[in-house]
Amino acid sequence: MPLPLYAPPVLRSSRSPNPFDRAQATRLRILIDAPLVAGPVDGAGDYHGYPFLPGGSTGYPDAATVLRSYFTHPRLEILRISEDLAEVGDVVLGEPEPLDPDSLSFEVKTDRGERYTGIDYYGEAVEEGAAFASQHGITLDEGLQAALLYRVGAVLEADLIVTDREWLLAERGRPHGDFLAPLVSSAEALALIGLYLRWHRQPVIVGGAVAEWHPTAMRSSGAYTAMPAFERWNQAGRAWHDRSGGDLRIENLNKTLLTRVSRAFQFRDSVFALAATMAGFEPEELLCELDSLLFSLVGAFDVAARITDLLLGMNGGRSVGWQYTKSNGWQKRLEPIAEDLYDATAAGTEMQRAFQVLRWLRNSVHNEALDLTREKQRFYVTVESGTQDDLRGFLREGHTGWDAADLGIRVQPPGGATAAKWLPGTGRYSVTVRRTGAPRPADPLEGTLIFEGRQLINKLFPACLSALDQIMLRTPLTGVPGYHPGLDQPSRANLPWNLSDTTGHRLRFLYGITELT
Repeated sequence: MPLPLYAPPVLRSSRSPNPFDRAQATRLRILIDAPLVAGPVDGAGDYHGYPFLPGGSTGYPDAATVLRSYFTHPRLEILRISEDLAEVGDVVLGEPEPLDPDSLSFEVKTDRGERYTGIDYYGEAVEEGAAFASQHGITLDEGLQAALLYRVGAVLEADLIVTDREWLLAERGRPHGDFLAPLVSSAEALALIGLYLRWHRQPVIVGGAVAEWHPTAMRSSGAYTAMPAFERWNQAGRAWHDRSGGDLRIENLNKTLLTRVSRAFQFRDSVFALAATMAGFEPEELLCELDSLLFSLVGAFDVAARITDLLLGMNGGRSVGWQYTKSNGWQKRLEPIAEDLYDATAAGTEMQRAFQVLRWLRNSVHNEALDLTREKQRFYVTVESGTQDDLRGFLREGHTGWDAADLGIRVQPPGGATAAKWLPGTGRYSVTVRRTGAPRPADPLEGTLIFEGRQLINKLFPACLSALDQIMLRTPLTGVPGYHPGLDQPSRANLPWNLSDTTGHRLRFLYGITELT
């Protein structure tokens, strides 16, 4: 699951600060769908336990159970569709007004008392609910509940509207569905809550305020969780040290690899959080964070190649790297000694596609700084012309899962006039206006390639983590001094609390790293 894109409420008052604005920090407002309000809570009952104990907190709760443990966090404002006004945040829907049947009032319990408000166009909601019922095979009542849910959320200016009605979540992509943009699943809500709390330097893991966590330790554990096979190399490095007279090369490289991936998580968070507001200095900050993300990920691949070279005794010297796939290249030399690893990293594999796109983008910075362009009130990142040619050729090859939409790439057709404005700092953004009536080129990729930074990261970042994990999983360890079969499948029973499986289960939700099963 990629990290969701935060969509500010359509009806947000201009006087309401953005929750991701650090200068005017405000609480994240979340409306919870009625079926999600009640149920087990992480950190209690079957999921009791304290995260700092060895093994972490008990059990493997689902996303909704973890979400409920955050209901009491002071940085979150939780609103719930309820039957009565029992607690602060309860929202009780009324009945249509007799004198105005197109209006529906509802009450909200706040810390200052009870607030009365309502929605207009109730008849439109009834019609939409009936359409939902017909289209998705649900009851009329459930269809109306869903139609009212996001309308109430819009009136209340909810940052997130959480529902696990999968059919309703599927409606988000429909045209003119601006009011559906804040709809998220429980797992998506947790990923955005995690981003929000990390951005405001209050990362937690279980039960909201129960256990605060140092951001660096949390990022490191997140990186560890994203790459389960890292423990193979971790144990191999220790065995190498113990059996080779204190040789720390593998251990030190392992630490470097984990740190680079850990920092990549931080840079990814910064890009997503800055993109949520894009005011003041933030566009230039976003470019710098994206720069750092690209360099960190390429560095992680470079370190992984050096560790592989050592573990396999290849002595590749200065020519170690996954990009050397020619007949006499370093990667080709893996074939006779690590065939499984060779097959997973050869030219044309998913690993090489992720690595190639990553390197093109990283190398483009050597020639010209990343830039921003604006189209339809949104910022897009641009790269220098040579990198655009490389990406254009890559897209024309038509790799499944790597088309323009997957990478968040758009094409600005030629024939427009461009005006540039300098941003504070060292960057600038440009606005391109296409001439009215200008003929569209026959080649859909002709023009300037621009990409939405977050969409690109949502494709590239998980692909890189998966590729690194596969490299670590497929590297033979038989050449490690003192090798024993336990190195290939090391026990996870006695890992420290912040690297435990149950803690890792929760981290996957909060970082939005992988699909959970």
